[in-house]
Amino acid sequence: MDKLTPQTPDSINISTDYLISKAQANKEVFKYVVYWLTYTYESSNIMGMDAVFVHMVEKYYVTKQAYWVDSTQLYKITNRAYTLKPLLLGKNAPAIVMQDSTGKNISLYDVKSKYTILIFWDHGCGHCKKEVPKLAELYHKSLKSKGVQVYAIETEDKPDDWKKFIIENKLDWINVHQPDQYQRAVTKKIYDIYSTPVIYLLDEKKIIKAKRIDAEQLENFIDMLDKEKLRNNK
Repeated sequence: MDKLTPQTPDSINISTDYLISKAQANKEVFKYVVYWLTYTYESSNIMGMDAVFVHMVEKYYVTKQAYWVDSTQLYKITNRAYTLKPLLLGKNAPAIVMQDSTGKNISLYDVKSKYTILIFWDHGCGHCKKEVPKLAELYHKSLKSKGVQVYAIETEDKPDDWKKFIIENKLDWINVHQPDQYQRAVTKKIYDIYSTPVIYLLDEKKIIKAKRIDAEQLENFIDMLDKEKLRNNK
């Protein structure tokens, strides 16, 4: 899996299916291989490898070939896969409409920019208090001039404190929130937000190009994507 297979989800999916087809000759080996591959790619720290986990679940768990998994485990693992599936690299980001600080509705898909940084953050989160100002500094220094816009979603509902943080840290990008508690919960579920901050990088068509990356990594990713575009246009 590491040495003979190109480290892209499509290639790894082919290799997983090949190995599992061989493992089917023995019930216990089949169980071990399916479990090992599922766990390995569910817990991978390499961005994009969650696509392999989704493939495994759809092909071997949903079809009930994973005979050792009970109904409770099956529900949990399939629910996890179906949460991740719309968020895989190359997918269009789920649509969002949020309110800005004046109460005006702003749709993510109405943002016209070469790249959109979609960040979920909480003004009261200790990590956010460090990362969001870093992102603001990078945005003013270089990203804004590269055609980047930021659509920043406050995940909690303390509007006065949120607005104060925006002003104090000069967050002059698109700042939005969702006053309705139920809708906030729905948005967190859709985007798999269980901690903050979380950053997604979207292209001009709102296709997910990177996710769960640090602010410091954004510029390198954007430069890499620009170079890739130049190569493809030659």
